[in-house]
Amino acid sequence: MTDGMIRTAADLAAICAKAKEEGLLSLDTEFVWRSTYRPQLGLVQAGTRGSAAAIDCLAGFAPSALGEILADASVVKILHDARQDLTHLRHYTGAYPVNVFDTQLAAAFAGFPGGIGLQKLLFDAIGVGLPKTETLTDWMRRPLTAAQIEYALDDVRYLPALMDELLKRCDAAGTRAWLEEDLAKYDDPSLYADACPQEAWKRIKTGRAKLDSRAFAVLRSVAALREELAREWNIPRTWAGDDPSLVRMALEKRVSHLAHRLRGSLGDVARAKYSKSIASAMALPEEECPSNPRPHYIREVQEAADEALAWLRAKADAIRIDPGLIASRATVTAFVDDAEDETNPLASGWRAEVAGREMASRFAVE
Repeated sequence: MTDGMIRTAADLAAICAKAKEEGLLSLDTEFVWRSTYRPQLGLVQAGTRGSAAAIDCLAGFAPSALGEILADASVVKILHDARQDLTHLRHYTGAYPVNVFDTQLAAAFAGFPGGIGLQKLLFDAIGVGLPKTETLTDWMRRPLTAAQIEYALDDVRYLPALMDELLKRCDAAGTRAWLEEDLAKYDDPSLYADACPQEAWKRIKTGRAKLDSRAFAVLRSVAALREELAREWNIPRTWAGDDPSLVRMALEKRVSHLAHRLRGSLGDVARAKYSKSIASAMALPEEECPSNPRPHYIREVQEAADEALAWLRAKADAIRIDPGLIASRATVTAFVDDAEDETNPLASGWRAEVAGREMASRFAVE
């Protein structure tokens, strides 16, 4: 390894051994997502204190050593905005990550705005300025230039120092225990599991379409089929049918229109499969049809939620954390509508302590 690129299992094992010794590994990914169901990884950047290298995902060797580190609870994995990268790494290595430190999440507990980008956070927190000169790089092309490799490595080489600074600020603010509670959620394997086709309908944007339970049954069926076709044919899910097409199928209970990017006879194959899927949904007993996943709240609940959100913003300002870190509008609205729902984030943990219990007593609609 002379140019910062890891192209052999032996070189990967060496940096993983160093990570094991230090008890940390900073990680990032560079990928291309154009015409496949999942992103195609070009690089995985890996860093320890004082060193960094980029794993060439096109080199063809098994990343077993990286998988072992991901699953090793004694090694903290440091990433910025970790969820997507961890999902990619799970598919790349087959391993489920544990002991994750997300610098974007930690920043929100350390007094920085929620959702802050890595470039701004590094500059504001530890005074490191990163150039953004290779944002249009095709990470699947080889060879990469020295400038492109250095650009990629910059995204991991400063993460250990950034973690140290953020923890120091969380300690000063008294928010470290809250941060650790949220970081522990990254250990849940279900976060990185393949999407369940039967739940795919809940992601579809229905706009102002008025769908009854039977229409939602059709939507659930055709959305599940689209997910399965996309996986089988290794294409982006919308290539097998865009959201408006699926909503139209649900409303009309037939395949009157299908906007797709399928080649050759696959379009006809998909149309026939959608027709069969619709017929299956139409044959369901009424009691098996799903209810609207987007609840419509009465006016009293909406007004209470507005008041609760204003109160929450003031509360968050007082403790100097981003209000979105505590709860979103949807979470607050659901909570004031049903404060007894134990699955609501405001009903347990530090969120209940900081805001949930008082919010329930002040704003819950009986």
